[in-house]
Amino acid sequence: MKRLYPGGKTKVFTVSYDDGVLQDIRFVELLNKYGVKGTFNLNSRLMRDGFEWTHESGMVVKRLSPSAALHLYDGHEIASHTLTHPYLDRADRSTILREMGEDRDDLERIFGREVRGFAAPFTFWSPEMAQCARLCGFEYARISEESRSYAPPRDRWNWRAGIFHLSPDLDGFVDGFLETDLELAVCQIVGHTYDLDAANMWERMENILRRVASCTDVDFMTTLELVRFLMPPDISESVNNSP
Repeated sequence: MKRLYPGGKTKVFTVSYDDGVLQDIRFVELLNKYGVKGTFNLNSRLMRDGFEWTHESGMVVKRLSPSAALHLYDGHEIASHTLTHPYLDRADRSTILREMGEDRDDLERIFGREVRGFAAPFTFWSPEMAQCARLCGFEYARISEESRSYAPPRDRWNWRAGIFHLSPDLDGFVDGFLETDLELAVCQIVGHTYDLDAANMWERMENILRRVASCTDVDFMTTLELVRFLMPPDISESVNNSP
């Protein structure tokens, strides 16, 4: 018998977006409009008024402050993206643990809720970083590598997203998801909401959300909800919440 998601749904659609920037406000409004759940990966030490940088397009990208973000992500998941978004391939173990663990602690203090997901900055990932994520009390680690697959991920510590939203294949990937009959199919889109301004793709993204939301066989989950459904925690695995 074919396994199903809660409510008898055959598929799950989810999004995971990094950095906590001003464009998140508009994006969350879109997600809420269509009933889609998202995961937002934040750098707590960069969440302050006046923190900004210039995108390669010339657009100024602004971070959200804690006060601006406090209730923005209600109904969505907040996950760690490290304290300061460093290149972790250049970091020693103690630095990795601090960047992960202190960010989780900061985010839990700011938002008053659990933070159990981690999204790696940039493209580097290693077995040591996976071990550090476990030690810091996370339940999964999402990396930057795309799977380009609808198959449900099998490794919570090397969680590959389906597709990056700037891919020219994005629409075709979503089409394939809506047509597939793969058991427990997953479509996860990842990116940064400032790209939606820089690449002028707000309308394109809204069309995707509208199409997916109109499909009666699609459920919506955060990354953490999906991980917990697909890979229930092993009670024999001790997780130390204090690195």
